[in-house]
Amino acid sequence: MISTWEVIIAMLAASIYGLVIGSLPGLSATMATALLVPVTFYLSPIAAIATIVAASSMAIFSGDIPGALLRIPGTPPRRPTPTKPTPMTRKGEAELALGAGVWFSAVGGIAGTLSLMILAPPLAEIALSFSTFEYFWLAFLGLMCATLVARSSPVKAIAGMFIGLLVSCIGIENPGGVPRFTFGMTDLFGGIEPIPALVGVFAVAQVMRAMLTPEPPPIPRRKFGSIMAGQWTLTKKYHWQMTRGNIVGIIIGVLPGAGADMAAWVSYAMSKRFSKEPEKFGTGHVEGLVEAGASNNASIASGWVPSLLFGIPGDTIAAIAIGVLYMKGLNPGPTLFTEKASSMYAIYLMFIIANIIMIPFGIVMIRAGELRAARAAFLA
Repeated sequence: MISTWEVIIAMLAASIYGLVIGSLPGLSATMATALLVPVTFYLSPIAAIATIVAASSMAIFSGDIPGALLRIPGTPPRRPTPTKPTPMTRKGEAELALGAGVWFSAVGGIAGTLSLMILAPPLAEIALSFSTFEYFWLAFLGLMCATLVARSSPVKAIAGMFIGLLVSCIGIENPGGVPRFTFGMTDLFGGIEPIPALVGVFAVAQVMRAMLTPEPPPIPRRKFGSIMAGQWTLTKKYHWQMTRGNIVGIIIGVLPGAGADMAAWVSYAMSKRFSKEPEKFGTGHVEGLVEAGASNNASIASGWVPSLLFGIPGDTIAAIAIGVLYMKGLNPGPTLFTEKASSMYAIYLMFIIANIIMIPFGIVMIRAGELRAARAAFLA
């Protein structure tokens, strides 16, 4: 079912598309997936799902590229890591950071797929047992993790968190439907979108920093295969961190509405909390990047667990995928695993293939990003 030319071409094209969209600051993986929906109208069911799987997996990873080279995260799940790869880039270790991103993202995606294959029913039961109380404390945990990973004082981090909460109150998205902090401007009724705000905070600061820097550090020329050099050594050294990130990503991924964003924050905070060298975090230490990268891609695949079993999306990407599934006659529910079992196995294989081809495609995209960054530095 997945070896037809239609599926192969659709997956390859969607992979390139997802890498490009994810590497552009401000264009999220959700946007990349949503823009593919009209294309799926003209594809077979398996090819349509292949485009969603490939594009979302690639877009989540490629957010590391501008995060490392420009200090601007390309996608929201890469928010915990923009300060992580950049110091490594300044030390001449950009390829090590980006290689770790693509390698551990692929490993995490495969681990999440195995959880989808083996643990779907029990994980879905756990997800459905969560009530509003558990979701409140989960959100609270995510906010606390965001403050714990800050390098500055805890007071400044908590103050920043409250400023973010205040900004999120802008608009009319509240139970009462009353405009808050809009000052009579209709443009603020929809609130402040997180992606433009995120890109603005990181991009403006980085542009100002670049203007004050007399000469940007040059990016040395290296061989094509050097991006993956040393990744197996990192895997053996940080195997517990990788495993812990996979587990956290799988658990958070199956919770409806949590998604890769929260999985990355929680994993990064846990990595710093249990690290033997927490003082190195934020100074060019790869340990936190390993755990966060493994976690957010694991949550992508496991987020399909409640989607396929009950039609309850694990994240925004899964919500779009549910619409495509209904459109193609693959109605989510327990009967999907019996009446359309062959299609389910095809979805499993597509997740595995997408994460495997992420490595060579990611290497090419990293090299292109480095050449673009070097050209921009030359023009500056």
